[in-house]
Amino acid sequence: MKKLIVLLYLFTSVAWGEDSNPKPDMQILAKEITALHKYMLSNASFTSVMNDAEIRKSLDNMSIHLNHLKKSSFGNDPALKANAALLDQHITDATRAFKEGHKNYTRMMLKSSLQMCIACHTRMKTADLNFPTNDLDGLTSLEKADFLYATRQFEKGKIIYEAMVDGFPANKVSAWEMRTALLSLAIYYTRIKEDPKAGAEYFQKIAEKKELPFYVNKELRAWTKELKNWSQEKEKTNTEKLTEMQLLSRVKKLLKADDFSIISESDRNFHIRRLRASTLLHKVLETPGEKSPAKGEALLYLGQIYNRVASNLFFRFGEMYLKTCIQEYKKTSTARSCYVALEQAVSDGYTGSAGTHIPEDEEVELFRLKRLAY
Repeated sequence: MKKLIVLLYLFTSVAWGEDSNPKPDMQILAKEITALHKYMLSNASFTSVMNDAEIRKSLDNMSIHLNHLKKSSFGNDPALKANAALLDQHITDATRAFKEGHKNYTRMMLKSSLQMCIACHTRMKTADLNFPTNDLDGLTSLEKADFLYATRQFEKGKIIYEAMVDGFPANKVSAWEMRTALLSLAIYYTRIKEDPKAGAEYFQKIAEKKELPFYVNKELRAWTKELKNWSQEKEKTNTEKLTEMQLLSRVKKLLKADDFSIISESDRNFHIRRLRASTLLHKVLETPGEKSPAKGEALLYLGQIYNRVASNLFFRFGEMYLKTCIQEYKKTSTARSCYVALEQAVSDGYTGSAGTHIPEDEEVELFRLKRLAY
């Protein structure tokens, strides 16, 4: 089963919503993913020359039907349209890599689709699904919990994440895995359940654990403070009847102290407020109507937020929203702001101790988007 099951689930009506009626393409995509199962379970099978033809056939068919899916009624929802574009680009990159002989990278790309499922399913408050129990033997605790989150079995995933944190470090969970679990729990209390009181109680308790690194304790105390402040707000949290401008106004109020021109350690202290804001921004994108100034700003804010919170969970979503902003609102001040943010994100992503080295294909893409923006 493994992580690839998650990608199969991504192509069901639950992942994207039944109103878009993407079933014909989804069924073919599911068929191709099923065909890849036996090769994905081991690196040896995936890289064997004997399996090249079958793997290439499945990847090509997936690319064809993802492209068709974008042109269907599925693309009417701005948020889902952007998500579909990311998945399409992801599979296109994986297909190209496979044809160029980079098979290990292709396998990694397909497995990383798990993060796309999580990002899409945790956009806002939602309920668990009664999904059939799967064989998760052989997976690490983090992989099991991620799978459960990606298939909207949040309560089961939460239990595993909490065990990872509670048992650290005696349970041999790495510091990176422990922090990833904490980030996922922040998503649970902030976006999935929208329960700041319970979240504050949990993170306040965990912040007292002496076994945690100092920077994590500091971060958790900041999260606790923000959750407590949220729980004491007089403003009603029900946003169902708010207009897109009213939703955007709440976002700006939440983020008024943020400086998106920098990325630093202190950014982690703002994790809760940014997750809260992202939920409201997704609701802006889902309000009736197509393009609007508010929706353009929402894409800009989402691009900036996703590049700063839990990047390991929200795979490339920041850049995706910024590119969508530029393409949908070309030659506007909003598009130019999105381009500046995108250029910064790409530059930061390719900067290391040896300097900044942006690949040629990325530079070409930036140039194309710059022409759209200015």
